Amino acid sequence: MAQNLCARIPDGVDDDSAAFTVLGAIALQGIRLVGPSLGETIAVTGLGLIGLMTVQLLRAHGCRVLGLDFDAGKLALARKLGAETIDLASGSDAVGAALRYSRGRGVDAVLITAAAKSSGPVHQAALMCRKRGRIVLVGVTGLELSRADFYEKELSFQVSCSYGPGRYDPQYEDAGHDYPVGFVRAQGIAVFVCTRTTKSS
Repeated sequence: MAQNLCARIPDGVDDDSAAFTVLGAIALQGIRLVGPSLGETIAVTGLGLIGLMTVQLLRAHGCRVLGLDFDAGKLALARKLGAETIDLASGSDAVGAALRYSRGRGVDAVLITAAAKSSGPVHQAALMCRKRGRIVLVGVTGLELSRADFYEKELSFQVSCSYGPGRYDPQYEDAGHDYPVGFVRAQGIAVFVCTRTTKSS
């Protein structure tokens, strides 16, 4: 296993928590791409495991978070983690709710962590965003984009690639060549294998 795909588990972190490392890296890469600022309002569409981790990381960034999902249990957990929620299964007006939550301006950004065959989540995200809002797709959805959705608000859209820089690059993943720190901050958590070392006596 190449060195860039391994990291020592810090003291005080149990194995069960360390097992979430790669999933946390995927959530974090989406957040890095969306570039949240303190106090921004960001929607997370899809509250599966990566979506719920995204909620927590955004809250740690000082953002107001709005979570959207069809599953009542996931919505309840998102609320416990500090998010406001919209139950998509209830047929409620998600776009209207997002506008109210964002004080009528539209959310600053949307992270789509859902899996869907349709392009509905992207269209909904565009409607929820303010002018010049940002949309990052972490999950998998249809990508039939409406030019009007993006043109009128000058929205930006980006697809996140797994845990970010180095993914699918054989020089990084196999040969162990890291990126210069001046270009890419040390990923640290973008790993497949965590190892626990013990100090010799």
